[in-house]
Amino acid sequence: MKKFNSIIAIIAMAILATAVAVVSCKKEKQEQVSNNIEQNAPCCDNMDEYLISFKKKLLSAQKGEETISLEQAQRDLGNLLNFDFGDANYPTDVYHVDTIHSKLTLTQGNVDLSILAVTYKEAVNSILETYQSITLPEKSISSISCSINELETKDEEEDVEIVIVTRGYTGDPVPTNNHDTLDWRPKNEAGTCDGQFVNFYGAPEIITSWLYQSRPSLGCPNGRVYFTSIGHWQVYGFNHYDPTTSQFLIYTSFETNQDSVCLSHAEMEYYYNNILDLFHQEPFGNYYFDYVLIQHEHYHGHVPPLNEYLWFYSWKVFIRYAKPNCTDELPLY
Repeated sequence: MKKFNSIIAIIAMAILATAVAVVSCKKEKQEQVSNNIEQNAPCCDNMDEYLISFKKKLLSAQKGEETISLEQAQRDLGNLLNFDFGDANYPTDVYHVDTIHSKLTLTQGNVDLSILAVTYKEAVNSILETYQSITLPEKSISSISCSINELETKDEEEDVEIVIVTRGYTGDPVPTNNHDTLDWRPKNEAGTCDGQFVNFYGAPEIITSWLYQSRPSLGCPNGRVYFTSIGHWQVYGFNHYDPTTSQFLIYTSFETNQDSVCLSHAEMEYYYNNILDLFHQEPFGNYYFDYVLIQHEHYHGHVPPLNEYLWFYSWKVFIRYAKPNCTDELPLY
C-alpha cells in the first residue's frame, strides 16, 4: 500500500466546532458532487452489530467462498474503517490529511471477501502507521473516506484510495463572537477590511466557521462518534444566480483587484444563508456535515447565468456530510 500527499488544513472556529468522523466512497463530478452509493440508508438499525458481524466474516473468509458487489465493498470497507478508527467528537481547529492507495482484483466484476480482507488488513496497518507519525496536539482520527475506482490498465483491477483525516486542537486565538459584525476580504486568509487577522482568516474561513456553528450538538454518552451514509457536495458560486435581484447566491466577482473588495457583514450573512439553503434543498440536506472547505478561485470560462465567457473570481464550496452513529467500542489505536 502506497502513501501519497500529506497536507495540513487549518480551520479555526469562532465557537469551536465539534469534529466528527466521516466515511465515504466517492466518484466526484465537477458540480454538486454526491455519492449515490453512500447516500443509501444504512443496511440495518444497529450499525455496530452489522459492522462487527461483517468484520468477523471478512477476516474468516476463504478464497472463492463468497463474493459481494463492488458497491457493497466500497460502503462496507469505508464504514468498517471508520468504525475501527473514527473518534472525532471534539473541539477541532486543525486537520491533517493523508492519502494511501492499494489495488483490488475483482472476480467477474465482484469482490471476493478473502481478497477484500487483504486490502482491509493493509489499510489498518497503514492507517496506524500514518496516525502514529502525526504530531498534532489532542489528536484523533476524524474521518476515513474510501474510494474504489477502475484502473485503465486492467479491466479486473481497481484502485482503492483511502483518505485519512486526523483532527487536533491547538487553541489558536480566533474571533470571539458567534457571528461577528466585521467586514471581511473575499480571499482566503485575507483578513478583515481594516487589516485584522491577515494570514489567518478571510471571508471564506469565517463563513466556514459559521457553517460549523450551525450544526446541532452530537451527544454520545460514554462513547464515540463515527459516520455512515456519507457523501460529498460541491458547488461553484458562478452557477448560482438570482435573476430577480441580479445577484449571485455565492460570492462571484468580476473585479480584477480582489484585494480591494470588501464584504460587509450583511453580504457575509447573505452568502452564508444561501449556502445553507442550497445544501438543505438537496435530498441529503438533513444530513450532518462534518467538513467544510470554501476556496476563493480565479476562473476563465462560461458563466451560465450570464451566458458569457469572462474572467472572474468565485467561491468553490465543498461539504462532506454524513449520518452520525454512537459506539462504546474503543478505537484500534
